[in-house]
Amino acid sequence: MKTIVPLLLVAAATTVLAKDAPRPAADRLPELAAALAAKVADKALAAPDGSTVKAGSILDAARATTCLKTIDSGDGWPASWLIVQDKNVPYDLVLRVTLTPDASSIEDPSTIFLTSRRAWDDDAFDAAFQLATGKKPPREKSRNVVLQSFTSKSVTDYVYTLSATGKDAKGLLAQLPEGSYLRESAAIDLRDGKHHTVAVVLNHPRFVPADCSTADGKKTGHRDEGRITIVLAGEKELEDSLDITDQVKAATGSATLPKLACAKEDTAPGAIDALVDAKFEGREQVRLLDFSGKLAECPLDGLPIVVGVKKEAGAFKVFAHPR
Repeated sequence: MKTIVPLLLVAAATTVLAKDAPRPAADRLPELAAALAAKVADKALAAPDGSTVKAGSILDAARATTCLKTIDSGDGWPASWLIVQDKNVPYDLVLRVTLTPDASSIEDPSTIFLTSRRAWDDDAFDAAFQLATGKKPPREKSRNVVLQSFTSKSVTDYVYTLSATGKDAKGLLAQLPEGSYLRESAAIDLRDGKHHTVAVVLNHPRFVPADCSTADGKKTGHRDEGRITIVLAGEKELEDSLDITDQVKAATGSATLPKLACAKEDTAPGAIDALVDAKFEGREQVRLLDFSGKLAECPLDGLPIVVGVKKEAGAFKVFAHPR
């Protein structure tokens, strides 16, 4: 068993990579890592504590890049057993990392599981493998094992599955461009006897969960991130729109909108994955707009920004300014 540990890399790498063994170019490692992270992101794994955890909560693209660089530096190609230790959880992620014969990509891991943390050696690996799979580990002439530890928490962003827009949609979505996510809409009375709607629209947004175990995370809460546009729509067409991304970023430091307050259960392993899978069912989302009282402007809840509608040169226009 050749164990490659980052801090003991030179001493541990005792075998030499065969001349004909495939090896990826060093500048392609981030690309291969991102692809590997995407392949395992949604794999639901049974944790030793009985919970179900998605592999992506432990191995994201950034961490995968670090792991592949360690494999590369330790001559761990074309295949290694990767053990990922996240010091924030009491178990380790084990997966098989195998390069395709032409070194163009990494195969979908044939084996991946979670196991209790232990002092890793040949016997420990054999025991963990058999416990997780019910089988003895495959025989290998040289077993490469990469042990990579991380102390900072991995924060996973979740990309929204977007509804159809344009001609394939109905209502306000039919008036929005591709990639739009209708975060919220509210009727507004512009005192012209017609129906108008103001909407907060994000372009290609992501859900960014907070670390609800920390004071800062509880204060910030879960958020949506993307380009932020305020839209004014009439009954049949868009009347005006205003991109406020830069204003929000200047005022808060990020192009994000508050989504959900932290809940006690959000700190449990796999809780955020379950929340996203349930499409936030049962949780009250932050309401951003309130045009009650026949007001034509309102603050965006949770942000130091006021948005509204005014009439200029006979046309209604969206505006935004700091509180």
